Amino acid sequence: MYIGLDLAGREDRPTGYALLRGKGLPVIARILYHDDEILDAVRYARIVAIDSPIRVSSNLRGYREIDKVLIRMGYRVLPPTWKGMRILVERAERLRVLMEKNGIMVIETHPRSALLSSGCRSLTTLARALTIDLPHHRLSKDEVDAIIAAIVAFCYDNGCARAVQAVDGIIYLLNRICSV
Repeated sequence: MYIGLDLAGREDRPTGYALLRGKGLPVIARILYHDDEILDAVRYARIVAIDSPIRVSSNLRGYREIDKVLIRMGYRVLPPTWKGMRILVERAERLRVLMEKNGIMVIETHPRSALLSSGCRSLTTLARALTIDLPHHRLSKDEVDAIIAAIVAFCYDNGCARAVQAVDGIIYLLNRICSV
């Protein structure tokens, strides 16, 4: 099972959750709020991909080196030191530690950048190219980002993701999947 989380900084804000079991199987997407809900929903996951920095940086100002690498590649990311982002990063790190204690692999991704790196124009095109069955309900932006994150987790395990690495982190994106 592959899980994607579009994590919110606070428990009173919606966190997108997506469960992907494999090609040809339907994706489950929904909104979660509380840490306990999230931890319960991921307990059987193989890999969880989170749309958030997953480690608190020692750099208290500006961008991490990994963020600068992504920016040089043409991707737009936010600095984890902004006030709202710091709250998100602290929550992500807290959840990452708990998940890893339970044997779950946790990776960092950036869904918008992953979709761009795939060469696909939309989640629908990406899912079609990978023969992934999307949910039939109207998806929120949080659910869309969570599904892309779940696809990154799946691709990490199946050789269609790539690591962008710097001294202070690794962010996983997708290999080119669509030819435009």
